[in-house]
Amino acid sequence: MRIEQLYFARLIPPTEDELFSDLTKLVTPLGDRPVTIRLLDIGGDKPLPYLGLPTTSNPALGRRGRTVAIGLLALVRTQIGAILRLSQNHSLRVLIPMVTLEDDIRRMRETFDAICSERKIAKPPEFGAMIETPAAALAIAPLLKHVDFFCVGTNDLTQYTLAAARDDASVDDYYLDSHESIMRLLSIILADAGQRPVTLCGELAGREAIVPRLLEMGFRALSVAPTVIPTTKATIRGVDIGRRSILPS
Repeated sequence: MRIEQLYFARLIPPTEDELFSDLTKLVTPLGDRPVTIRLLDIGGDKPLPYLGLPTTSNPALGRRGRTVAIGLLALVRTQIGAILRLSQNHSLRVLIPMVTLEDDIRRMRETFDAICSERKIAKPPEFGAMIETPAAALAIAPLLKHVDFFCVGTNDLTQYTLAAARDDASVDDYYLDSHESIMRLLSIILADAGQRPVTLCGELAGREAIVPRLLEMGFRALSVAPTVIPTTKATIRGVDIGRRSILPS
């Protein structure tokens, strides 16, 4: 679940109580199903004018998602506070977007642990990192010390690896999320993550022609758009991982 939707169309950020109320309404219908909530990923193509962040010449390479690093700790505390309250009645995981350096996730983990301690949360939600940059993909080992799981965002990983903006039609020929460079990075992530769970997100995760290869690489969790869930499930059922071959669907 992306939390940005609860911050748009507002004049000021939501309070913790407002955020808790909104999240409760969204999560309660899911019953006992686990929910991963990604913290606010702002900047780039998701600006929040009321924060007053300065404009940059290249938003995709600016302040995206780095809420602690750019001094927006109050926003982080509000989100984590609401999620921790909700976690007492629902199975939740916390996901940090746009991790690039170990210091990014270390500072977020310290903040998360401090808030858990302040609120005497005996069993905190699992804490994970979004891998969306080549730097993070090639440095999984130091990130392992701070997280319980990983999610790979292939849309942004492709953008930053192939230097082709995901929303610029003029470079569509270069925006190739199944390029061998991306596949190589995915293999490195899986190998270095060891026993940590890794989910694959992005358009690539729901592409029928690529799903068998992703399964053979070792991915066991795919985050896909609702419209492609039926075809993705059908494709998965047709893959024989034991013999590493594809059965007729």
